Amino acid sequence: MKLINPTKLIIFSVFFSLVELSAQDKTIYILHTNNTNGALENCYCPDRPFGSVEKRSVYISNFIEKNPNTILVDAGDIFTMNHKSYKDSLMAEAYKLLSYDALLFGDQEITMNPKTLNSLKNQMGTPVIGTNFVDEGFLSSTIIKKDGIRIAILGVMDEYAIKYYPEEIRAKIKLLDPVESIKNEMNRLNNKADVFVLLSHNGVDLDKSIAKKLNGLDVIVGSHSQSTIESPKEVNGTLIAQAGKAGYYIGVIELSIKNGKVVEKSGKIDTMKFEMPDDPKIMKLIEEYEQTTGRMNRNKQKMMKAKN
Repeated sequence: MKLINPTKLIIFSVFFSLVELSAQDKTIYILHTNNTNGALENCYCPDRPFGSVEKRSVYISNFIEKNPNTILVDAGDIFTMNHKSYKDSLMAEAYKLLSYDALLFGDQEITMNPKTLNSLKNQMGTPVIGTNFVDEGFLSSTIIKKDGIRIAILGVMDEYAIKYYPEEIRAKIKLLDPVESIKNEMNRLNNKADVFVLLSHNGVDLDKSIAKKLNGLDVIVGSHSQSTIESPKEVNGTLIAQAGKAGYYIGVIELSIKNGKVVEKSGKIDTMKFEMPDDPKIMKLIEEYEQTTGRMNRNKQKMMKAKN
């Protein structure tokens, strides 16, 4: 009887262990937000007792501590609708503290003065994706690795999103066809990514249309229509999600992966409830805004007076 070399046994054992490890089920989470609209804190509205970024920050920290295989993205309209420069600067600082992995700018961003927008982008220090943006200041995609899984993040906005802006503003914004841009980028990344996630600033109806025209797209994280999709559904194999507006919600997507492929996907939204804890760092930014501008939410003032 011929004995097997012990060294070979060790090599075979290590090899099959690695194969078995790579075939194990893995779970990746995507936390997503959209249409924050410059709302650093909640509106203190009796009919909408929700928080915003001050609650979101704590939620995200706790979630990622429990689930390290998590990426954090935003699909645009981060800043104020009327471009309040000081408040937008504070929002950029807040997003920097939250450590987003990737962002897509929405119509409220790309219609800003380019110099102002570039300053805010640099302040956040987060990759900003613009797969169909002609502007060279945006990335066509970014790849994030979690537990050996390569997640490609793309981002598009259709001309529909800027349809109602004045002609002189629209003329300065150059956008390529979203679907063709996505196809080209996915082909380029074909052997470089295991999961494809699209940030879309188009509204839920256009998101469904895009999903029908593409194969291999795992998730669309939407915005613009400010839709609160409590239970995301698949269209042509693509899970379509969106998390409301004003920071009231955060979306949670769970991807089950086996052999480097997504085998199951689901999503939900969690509400930033008023009773949730505040992040002291975000509250400091809010206090800075109130002290500098002399402005405070009226509902907040009434609540503080009632407590005293």
